[in-house]
Amino acid sequence: MKKITLLLFLLIPMAARGQYSANGILAIKEIHGGVVCDSCIVTMAGNVSGSAEKVSFLTPNLDNQFLYSDPSLTRELSTVDPSKFFVAMGRFSLDFYPYGKILVGRGEQIPYMDFKDLQFRTAVNGKLKNDWTDIVSLKNDPDFYIGHASADIRHEIKDVETTPAEHYHAGKFELLLGDSLNVAFRNKNTLADVYHFSIARVRSVPDYFNFVEFSSDKNFQDILNTEINKARTEQGPQANHFEIEGGHSAFLRFSNNEQYYFFGKIPRNSGIEYAIGKPENWQRLGGSEDIKFTQGYSYIYLDKPEPGKAVKVYLRYAHQRESVNEVTIDVKPLPGQPGWITLVQWILGVVTLALLAISIQKQRHKRQLARLNRKKNEIENQLQLLSGQLNPHFLFNSLNAVQSLIRQNAPEAANQYITDVATFMRTIMDSGRKELVSLAEELGIEEKYIALEQKRKTFTYTFRNECGNDLGSIDFPPLLLQPVIENSIRHGLAESVRNPTLTVTIRCDASDLIVAIADNGIGYDTSVKVPGHGLSLTGKRIALINEKLPAMQIVLQTKSSPGSGTTTEIRLLKWLS
Repeated sequence: MKKITLLLFLLIPMAARGQYSANGILAIKEIHGGVVCDSCIVTMAGNVSGSAEKVSFLTPNLDNQFLYSDPSLTRELSTVDPSKFFVAMGRFSLDFYPYGKILVGRGEQIPYMDFKDLQFRTAVNGKLKNDWTDIVSLKNDPDFYIGHASADIRHEIKDVETTPAEHYHAGKFELLLGDSLNVAFRNKNTLADVYHFSIARVRSVPDYFNFVEFSSDKNFQDILNTEINKARTEQGPQANHFEIEGGHSAFLRFSNNEQYYFFGKIPRNSGIEYAIGKPENWQRLGGSEDIKFTQGYSYIYLDKPEPGKAVKVYLRYAHQRESVNEVTIDVKPLPGQPGWITLVQWILGVVTLALLAISIQKQRHKRQLARLNRKKNEIENQLQLLSGQLNPHFLFNSLNAVQSLIRQNAPEAANQYITDVATFMRTIMDSGRKELVSLAEELGIEEKYIALEQKRKTFTYTFRNECGNDLGSIDFPPLLLQPVIENSIRHGLAESVRNPTLTVTIRCDASDLIVAIADNGIGYDTSVKVPGHGLSLTGKRIALINEKLPAMQIVLQTKSSPGSGTTTEIRLLKWLS
């Protein structure tokens, strides 16, 4: 933040200038942590009027920017008295300043608007921000000290003492480009409108500079001493396209005096940032040192840019970084350089860039393929782990069944059951190692399991193939149905169920494969009951398969209610494509 160590003369309207002493000074300083910073003096921005029909106000801001009466930000306020104002910065305070009252207090015989009778209202883009409020109920600005001083300007102003100036803080505002703050005033006794003004934020970019081209092999200081004034474009709004000879250098020269000029008709170039080539890695013009009111210039130096190329210089203000002025400097080819050489260089450059892009794309594809392979291996390892967890779960349930047969004093049945379980375990272990089996093989495994269960519990099993396709040609995740069928037999087909029946149905719906497992058992409330270990493993397996095969999703839905049986439908989307 620049700390401009000087006090600005109070802006006096034309009607009052002849009567008010030129030694009246208004000082605005920053406040930090409730303490006034005497060296942190900022620009006196605002509109101060001695008219009895106007309300004077200040717009102090940390960007040291002024208030203007035209959207081009060039017209000084001392020559006009408008109700529409314009700013470049986005953040500022709004403080009402009773200038007429102060003039009367100093002996002036003029009418003035008494703030005790006034209320104000603010709106941004037509949306109410602050409703009618008595001005005199407001406090001082918490971020800026506003004070009066009287001094001879020939002396050091920084040593002048100040006294607090009466003012009323209406708030802090932040405007985007195109936003408009509207402030209205009324007499609180009659409710009659007495005054209004608006402040709009407009686009502002650094476009006041000298563009200087020169041919010289001298050092930088010699160029400034001998070359800088030989060929120059006068200060003013510049074109954004220039051309220089190949082998020449150029300056964009910004006047420091105009950067910090107070109330002139030339915009100030304060807070300029620039970038060369691309709008990134921005630098501050003139470096980081504070700049006072001194004669001199700041430069953007283009040292013999490459012939036949274009140089881009990007300019913006620190207080309006969203607006950028793009300046293009075309550099002509060197004299005698054939045009075909430039064309060949251009073609070679394009070919080189194309080959580089292809190489980068290949490397990117290799990295993506490596990531996909790692992900595939991780998913397959997790699927193997889950399949391994199914085998102990089935074995545990089978041992419970054997124990039940032993308790029933049926050793031969128990011995045969153990043999059948061992055979079935070998089958599911072989299938569990495979990523996919045929649907016919999966159904064969499940029918063996159902036969085992029918040895210890009486129920009817029905299989329906309504698909019409060859089930041996349809791929299917191994052992996906076993936990669902087990859940129906062990928990659904209770002894209380009459004519217990399990039905497995295969259907085809366009490219979708549907497997439905239904029982006429006791049913349950799906919103209350938590899935068992086997069904929980099945849900995890389906999630991993869906992650591995995103184009062929598996959806499991269960419908059940107490006393109405249970139907679980496994829909394999696009599985038949």
